[in-house]
Amino acid sequence: MHNKSKSAYENKEYGSFLKIMKQLDSLRPSHPVFTYNLAAALVLNGKTEEALPVMAKSILMDNGVDFDQDADFEPVRSKPGYQRILALKQQQNKTVTGSGKVVVLKEKDLHPEGLTYLPKAKLWLAASIHKGKIIAFDSQTGVCTDWFIADKGFAVFAMKPDKNEKYLWVATAAIPEAQSFTKELEGKAVILKIDIAGKKITARFSVNGNHLFGDLAVTREGTVYVSDSAQPVLYKIENNTMDVFLDLSQEAFNLQGITLNTAASKLFVADYLKGILAVDIKNNNRKWLSFPEGTTGKGIDGLAYYKQSLIAIHNGIKPVRLMQYTLDDGEKTITGCKVLDSNRPEFNEPVLMTVQDKQIYFFANTPWNAYKKDHTLDLQQCDIRHYTNIV
Repeated sequence: MHNKSKSAYENKEYGSFLKIMKQLDSLRPSHPVFTYNLAAALVLNGKTEEALPVMAKSILMDNGVDFDQDADFEPVRSKPGYQRILALKQQQNKTVTGSGKVVVLKEKDLHPEGLTYLPKAKLWLAASIHKGKIIAFDSQTGVCTDWFIADKGFAVFAMKPDKNEKYLWVATAAIPEAQSFTKELEGKAVILKIDIAGKKITARFSVNGNHLFGDLAVTREGTVYVSDSAQPVLYKIENNTMDVFLDLSQEAFNLQGITLNTAASKLFVADYLKGILAVDIKNNNRKWLSFPEGTTGKGIDGLAYYKQSLIAIHNGIKPVRLMQYTLDDGEKTITGCKVLDSNRPEFNEPVLMTVQDKQIYFFANTPWNAYKKDHTLDLQQCDIRHYTNIV
């Protein structure tokens, strides 16, 4: 269908071009290319007023978009709304600094992802994508010590302890970026239940098919909720059994971070394209949250609940930013937002986060873009600072 849209555009069949772009946009909402082309198609069909909000959506996803350099947008430049588009772009280009460096990890080729703190043990842990392990690190010096080694070929994504710190729940998946990965492992994902004191696996949970378990949330009662980035499905582990909690295949695209509210009555789920879904745990009623004007729900990876608000790491947009979305009393609606960090040159791809002592910790620099075509890690390119920031 994308090739058909290109053909229609090149042949100046703008009516067909618009029709196809609307279809593509419905199939892949918030796709940067499709959104931009939809805006162009609207302008080319004389629908300039309809084009303006689509152009704003495009800018919110990528502030590098330059409508001034594209002749297709000439008809809209004289419209009053176009100045608002330029002002929005200028706003996105501003740098907001709300967090500071805590520590630099000494082990440079870890490719850290998940991060957690065990208060009783006074232990910081980081999950490694590349080396497929969990390391303990000194928060003052950054010295790393192996704490747990996962199965060969498996990357370690998220980690969450239970309330008593007896068990650590760990999300792992076999991906090419993990050392010792083989094609035979592709699509396999396992949730591990690790006895913290003995650092031993007490249970494994998996399902048949192609999966990537990227994040998890643990209730005070020990129920575990898991997001699958390969299939838009949420799983629940309860009574040592893993079952489907919510099948979102008809409405979601790419699930990422998940988090529970304080009462564990609501589960908030990030979708990389659509935004945030609020799910009522008791009855599975759900609602996609609407985002305030001037913001976007696209590109959310890490998600954490904090004082009747949601902290979201947007790493699938430009510039990368950290946002706080305030919720209403019923936690069904976003009532306000605040930019915590944005357009910082030292940010590469922050991912997951953890809340500890009323503060948010996360790795600001992760080397997802430092892998060669054969999925080996380019250490020269990867010579970046892996550090935890605090909000």
